[in-house]
Formats: sequence, C-alpha cells, structure tokens
Amino acid sequence: MAKENKKVFDGIYAQLEETDGNVVLFDAKGAPSVIFEMTNPVLRLCTDSERYMVFQDVLANIVQTLGEGYALQKQDIFCRQRYHRDVPEDAEFLTRSYFNYFEGREFTEITTYLIVTQEAQRGQFVQYDPKKWLDFHSKVAKVDDILTEKGISHRKLTKPEVNEYLHRFMAFHFQHGPFSMTNFKASDEYLRTGNRIIRSYPLVDIDEINLPSVVKPYTEMSVNGYPVATDVFSFLAEVPHADCVVFNQVVQIPGQRKLLRKLQGKAKRHGSMPDPSNKIAKADIEEVLNILAVDSSLLVNTNFNIIVSCPPGKVTPVTSYLETKLYECGIMPSRTAYNQLELFINSFPGCAYGFNPDYDLFLTLSDSALCLFFKEHLKGCEDTPLTTFYTDRQGLPVCIDITGKEGKVKMTDNANFFCIGPSGSGKSFHMEFRRAKRRQTAAKIDVIIP
Repeated sequence: MAKENKKVFDGIYAQLEETDGNVVLFDAKGAPSVIFEMTNPVLRLCTDSERYMVFQDVLANIVQTLGEGYALQKQDIFCRQRYHRDVPEDAEFLTRSYFNYFEGREFTEITTYLIVTQEAQRGQFVQYDPKKWLDFHSKVAKVDDILTEKGISHRKLTKPEVNEYLHRFMAFHFQHGPFSMTNFKASDEYLRTGNRIIRSYPLVDIDEINLPSVVKPYTEMSVNGYPVATDVFSFLAEVPHADCVVFNQVVQIPGQRKLLRKLQGKAKRHGSMPDPSNKIAKADIEEVLNILAVDSSLLVNTNFNIIVSCPPGKVTPVTSYLETKLYECGIMPSRTAYNQLELFINSFPGCAYGFNPDYDLFLTLSDSALCLFFKEHLKGCEDTPLTTFYTDRQGLPVCIDITGKEGKVKMTDNANFFCIGPSGSGKSFHMEFRRAKRRQTAAKIDVIIP
C-alpha cells in the first residue's frame, strides 16, 4: 500500500461489545450493527418460482419493519472448500472406503450473513440517545421474529465469531482452518495481497445505468425447451479460477418525505424543458411517484458489489465470465470502478453507511432492489436418524431420508419407494436391511449405496 494509506484499515470500527443481549458492532462513525448467520430458504436448482417470491416477501417485510434510518446488508460468500468427514475408527470397511474416496474433493460452500445497521447521527461527536438505542434493539428483535416465523434457519453471531468473521474478511480467506494476514497493494484495477488478486465489480454505474427495465426475484433458463426458475445470480457459485466470491448487497432506507419532495421538484424541472429525453425522465419519475402512492414500497439507496479473489493471471477470464453472465441478465457492470480500495473497505460487515452517495449509491424502489438479492442455498445433509448417502450435483455425499417421514422435516406421512439396479447390485439385501432397521430408527444408521 502507499505510504499515506498504511493505516487505512485502522479506522473502520470503533468497538465490538456484548450488551443488552446482542453482540453490537460499532463502525467508525458510531453506527451499531448486529450480524445474523442465516441459510437462504430456496434450494439451488429447485425450479420452484414460488419459493423465490416467498423469500422476496420476507425481505420486503424486514425492510418495512426497519423503516427510515436503517440499512440492511446481506453478504453471500461462495468459497472453494475441500471435502472432509470425520469417520469413526470402528466404522465398517465400506463406510471408511466410501468417504475416503471423496476426501479432499473441491466444492463450493455458500455462507450467508444478514446485517442490520442503524444510521449514526451526523456530527463531530456521537451522542447517546436512549430512545434510538432501545429502538435499535427492538428492530433487531423484530427481524429475529420474522425469520423465526417464516421458518428461515438463522442465529446471531457470538462475539468471538464476529471477531473471526471480520478478520477473515480483511484477509479475504474463508476456507476452513487457520489463516494469516499480509500486506495490501492497491491500484486502480484491483488489490493485490500475497499471491492473490482481489477485485470489486460494482453492478451499477450512476453515470450510465445499464439495468433491465423489469426485474423479478428470479430468472428463467431453458432446459430441454422448458423454462426453469433460478436465481438471477446463481452463476456466482461457478465462477472459474476464483477461490472466493463475496456478493455484498446493501439497502439504505433514507427519509422518505425529503426524497419525495426532491423527486417532485425534479419532475417539474424536466417538464419545463419539453424535449424527448426530459419527457422520458418526467414519465419515469411520475411512474415511481404513482407506485409509492399506491403500493407499500420505499425509496432506498442501494449498492451491489461482487468481490472476487483469484490468481494474478486469471483476472481477465474471471472478468469476461462475469461480464458475460451479467449481460445475460441485462446488467452491465460499472467500468469506472477505480476506487478499488474504497469499495473493499466499504463492503466490510457493518459498513453499510460508508459508501459515497455521489458515485457509489443508486436510488431505486425497495422491491426492485430486493429482487437482486441472492436467495439460494446448496443441498445439505438432512437431520434424520435413517440416513442414506447419495451424491449431490457437486459430486459430494449428502445424507437423505428416503422415506420422507423419519427426518426432522416431515415431507409425507406415508412413503412408497422402489430400488432399481442391475443383477447382483444388492437390491434385495438393501430392502431387507431397510425393513429390519425400520423399527430401530431411534439409533442413527449410516447406509452406503454403492
């Protein structure tokens, strides 16, 4: 880093403390934040568009509950990991051999964090306001209740977990195991740390907005001629040559009355100069004002930033891949993101109010902004005493309850299933084994299907 920027990371946060039942992170300006770890409720490649709409409603409910003076930040981390499973020493030979076959296989892990931040009072000194402090904890509790009521798996991070999360973000190292810090070298195109390149790709350039005119919480791709629903940014789990990708999504909820007056005045100015471009601008503003008057949407300031870590020689193919995939979504990423160090620092957890409003934030409707939030998770092992291991689409073993009624999540109360395979593959043995062990579901059973 440059000599004058040696201490650029020292002033990001002011304090991390556990108070009033929450672990609160304060940024340099005194804005408090609480961090949730959650699991996106939509299974990747589930093809069910209704699930995307349901999660969209949950996010809209959270934004409406928070209201003015709050920011919602969501970070989805796509990290390349190596598979490992602890197998008991007394396990059967086939069981040990099965998991040894997958040992060390690379896969993508998705980790999601939801961060609620209260805007700090602007001024030279941070003043304690007991009403705002109580309101902050009340809003955090309401967000917790909304996620619980909708059945979305989540939990609040403890103080050591928040501390580790912040340090891992600074090192940009989310792989399991120990990690270390190193120096940063900042340029106009990327950050260099050790033998890796960290580059930010903001999705919106306020000088040249290249976004689709209509957005939905999901997109459709064609599979054998049939439309299949998938997330708008599902390709982030498959970025080539990248060891880690962080999709940072920020929604700030400013004062609505001031923005409405500003938009109304801007519409009048455009109407006073009747040329084609001003007529289009006036029509767009009036449409937004009509939506705000009829629906329960809010005007929000947003920032969407994709941060990628890759080897130095792979920056060009990674950039080409992202630009191609975003173009298919109708999005052209910003080509003027020369403030790479600033973008990286403002993407830290709890720094939702660090973005520069002149060139980093984009004003839009809350419903439109939430459509661009990532909503998917990968298939994981089910919580069931009757486990059968199969491989998922990444080629990793996951345990499922083939009956659909013995696990924690009851899918049916009466399951019928069949077992197919070539002669000598063990069909009869498997079915007899299942019938014998069906009465002993109190004990955990791991069965391997060759």
